[in-house]
Amino acid sequence: MATISQLQSSLLLASLSLIPNNSLRYMAVGLVAGVGVFYVVHLKCPSVRLRCLQVAIKETEDMIQEAKQLCSLDLLAITEESVKLLEVKRSASMIQCHILNLRTLDWKMYRLLSRGLRQSTEKVMELTIAVQLIIEGEHQRKFTEDIKATQVVLDHFISPSMNLFYSNTAITKLHQLRCASISPDFLLRTILFPDEASLPSV
Repeated sequence: MATISQLQSSLLLASLSLIPNNSLRYMAVGLVAGVGVFYVVHLKCPSVRLRCLQVAIKETEDMIQEAKQLCSLDLLAITEESVKLLEVKRSASMIQCHILNLRTLDWKMYRLLSRGLRQSTEKVMELTIAVQLIIEGEHQRKFTEDIKATQVVLDHFISPSMNLFYSNTAITKLHQLRCASISPDFLLRTILFPDEASLPSV
């Protein structure tokens, strides 16, 4: 199955083949390459990556608030994740200060900021997964409680009807035994093995 990048490459080559002039074709290739490089550099820019990190932090923070409302039994674990998120927010704030104080972005500072952004992003992803697991665990507990409660209701309605069925069956069997000429051995077999014993014809 062709990937998206392969499909894009095929479309690009097909578009270039429609350009009859080689000079224009080379100019188009250069323009596309320049746009691609600019796009990659823009995505790797620390300020852009910091904004993406801040969005992820906000989403994780909202998820933690939801978990606090849903998961009353896991407040300790949720609080621990909240502390970790505060540490990530502090790191993001420090990165923001570095970016604001920059006059020029040299290679050394770029690597330092990139490493900090990468580590903070990874921590946010881990926090998101941990909080999601807590929420799903609470959902599973509630599902289990609902299953048990529903089973109790079913048993409440099914048991009387089954008891009535067995009671009617026992009365019918007793009436047949009274009307039939049976031996004590047959009566014992009927009581012990009701499915195997057959009544003699009256």
